[in-house]
Amino acid sequence: MSDKWSLTDIYPGYDSAEFKADFESMRPAVEKMNALAGELKSLGDVAALVKLLEDYAAKIDRMASYSHYIYATDTSSQDATKYMYLLESLNAETSRMKVRLSAYLAKTPQNIAELAKAHGLEEYTYQMQRMAKEYDHMLSEDEETLVAQMSNTGSSAWRMLHNKLVSTLTCEYADPKNGGEVRTININECRNLAYDPDSDVRKAAYEAELASYPKIAEASAASINSIKGEVNLLSRLRKFESPLAGTLFSSAMTQKTLDAMFEAIDTNIQCFRDYMKAKAGYLNKTLGKNYTGLPFYEMFAPVGQSSDKTFTYDEAKAFVTENFARFSSGMEEVARLAFDNNWIDVYPAEGKVSGAFCGNIYAIKQFRILLNYGDSLSDAITLAHELGHGYHSMQIMKERILNTRYPMPLAETASTFCETILTNAALKTLPDSAKIQLIENSLQDATQVLVDIYSRYLFEKSVFETRADHPLSVQELNDFMLKAQRTAYGDGLDPELLHPYMWVIKPHYYSAGRSYYNFPYAFGHLLASGLYKIYADDPATFGAKYDNFLRASGKMPIKDSCQMLGIDVESPDFWKSAIDVIKTNIKEFERLAGE
Repeated sequence: MSDKWSLTDIYPGYDSAEFKADFESMRPAVEKMNALAGELKSLGDVAALVKLLEDYAAKIDRMASYSHYIYATDTSSQDATKYMYLLESLNAETSRMKVRLSAYLAKTPQNIAELAKAHGLEEYTYQMQRMAKEYDHMLSEDEETLVAQMSNTGSSAWRMLHNKLVSTLTCEYADPKNGGEVRTININECRNLAYDPDSDVRKAAYEAELASYPKIAEASAASINSIKGEVNLLSRLRKFESPLAGTLFSSAMTQKTLDAMFEAIDTNIQCFRDYMKAKAGYLNKTLGKNYTGLPFYEMFAPVGQSSDKTFTYDEAKAFVTENFARFSSGMEEVARLAFDNNWIDVYPAEGKVSGAFCGNIYAIKQFRILLNYGDSLSDAITLAHELGHGYHSMQIMKERILNTRYPMPLAETASTFCETILTNAALKTLPDSAKIQLIENSLQDATQVLVDIYSRYLFEKSVFETRADHPLSVQELNDFMLKAQRTAYGDGLDPELLHPYMWVIKPHYYSAGRSYYNFPYAFGHLLASGLYKIYADDPATFGAKYDNFLRASGKMPIKDSCQMLGIDVESPDFWKSAIDVIKTNIKEFERLAGE
């Protein structure tokens, strides 16, 4: 087994017969779909178009995934850059077909569900109804095609520039363990030091990280301004009240659901701040410091007796597999597939993108995971998180391909549920002396996806509103980020030691197609907490219902899929009950930290 992922199951290479054949078949396929879409006269014609679209979707997904994964581990790859551009350009030409299909469905006088059933399209009833609704927010055929083509030299190009800037960014790190000797390390290595057992190391890494960002801040500001400006313009043209309204529509999520979730978070946010203050008190005792609120560089400080112990990748694999098996043999099997078949790229490397992600490849019913593993317990939890995405992928790939695109907020549910399984299963076997580390790791994660995500949501909202008036300077972006962090974190963090450049390092801000890719993490985390409570109350029947929920997540609105599990996501009560689950861990951490 290798710590590099294998992509040969996707394609042996760009020069392989398989890749060449698929690529050469794409343009004729697009032309055929566009021609058929221009002559739609019945649902029978729609059924024929859907068959073409399924074949096209599987092939372009396979080619795009292959190129994206190569680029993710080597942003200097010219072949990956070339084919990502060519595939995006080709896909832009399907805009005409999509407008024509949506227009036909919007004007279909009969009941779409009945017609779909009569023409073998029953599984796609929801997708067809969505397409009909999307027509109200579409431009003309020519305009949609032009917008898609222009994004290649617009928002997509700016996103790729930002990826390259971050992946090649280096930090001048003054190592306190070697007398302050300065050495050059990449940004991912530097950020991984936030989990180091030594407070001086954490502080030095934080200072080195912040000092590195001015090198790319102006270019990153140009990128974010261009992307947000494009989204603002298209939102107005597509008759959305705001980019947020567009995101909610594409997420099949109601404003009432978002409001209910944030109401619950806002009402209970002080408990997370109290956790951070309890951690500051713990560090005061162990480090001889005098913190009230945590400095930003101590947010990920390890705690507990085993805090000086590394957590190797092999240990993480064993830990994850063992605890997944306690939930279901199916979840364990998915983890072993990834481990045994080299579906995971593990360690940081020069030219590799930051963060972690999981992506599926429908044509071969597999997924791939990218990590930047740093030998900490947090990295083991991240592995479980990404394998949760992989488990979701394996469930939803049992559906026909056009039903595999699930809404953003549900994208983080299975991943966070796997984190919760790992944490809670381990807690049952640990003594108090070791519990504190795992509980604190869980609370770190909860604070990130509820409190920090809240700050990111506030930041992005400010950026969109201001960008409608003028491009933002680096100073304005820094100021907005600091204001958002102070609002969300309150007295939990030291207000003078925050992270003004968080907008530079987080790739989520740089996607025109995924605006507000922040609240889905909060949604997924809280939904997973609520799901775990349901599972704990009835473990015997939960597994099958959970798998059905994941499989259905791409073919119905969020409210309906959650109702399959008896959850009303438009009620603040559900979200508050999910936070109550986390509060139990906060109280336990406060007890253990006090001891």
